[in-house]
Amino acid sequence: MQEMPEDLARLQTLLERSIEQAGSFLRSSFEMPDHSLSAGQLVRYLQGLQVVSLATVTAKGEPRVAPIGALFYRGRFCIPTVATAARTSHIVRRPAVSLAYYQGVDLAIIVHGTAVVLAADHPEFAALEEAQVASGGQSPREWGEGVFLRVEAGVMYTYARYPEQFPL
Repeated sequence: MQEMPEDLARLQTLLERSIEQAGSFLRSSFEMPDHSLSAGQLVRYLQGLQVVSLATVTAKGEPRVAPIGALFYRGRFCIPTVATAARTSHIVRRPAVSLAYYQGVDLAIIVHGTAVVLAADHPEFAALEEAQVASGGQSPREWGEGVFLRVEAGVMYTYARYPEQFPL
């Protein structure tokens, strides 16, 4: 776990604010807050490399979504990729993104926000690279001009059919 106390506090505030801002249908279908996860539950569950669906926006305003590996690092999703990837280009020009992680009908995490590109000279890059390699992945430098896309969540909704199965 890479999260610091301030990361957990920031994430918990985001989760609580997201529940408050959710529309009535989403609150009902996700059974909020009874079936929502806490910051502590999320960081314990999202260890290592996870496969998420990341959506970006083209110049024509068309959504593009594709699966990609992601790390949950210091309470944020971080995606290893290369500077020349289409999704990186989309984010540089139009940083709005959506991200979804799910396990069947038992678990869902949905994030809407923006993303920033962290190049190799960014202060967090080395730690992210280390976490990526430690989780069994390759360094994004091995793919070319490696970068990480860090998702800055505006909202984060969670649903767990059995929230008691996620340790605090």
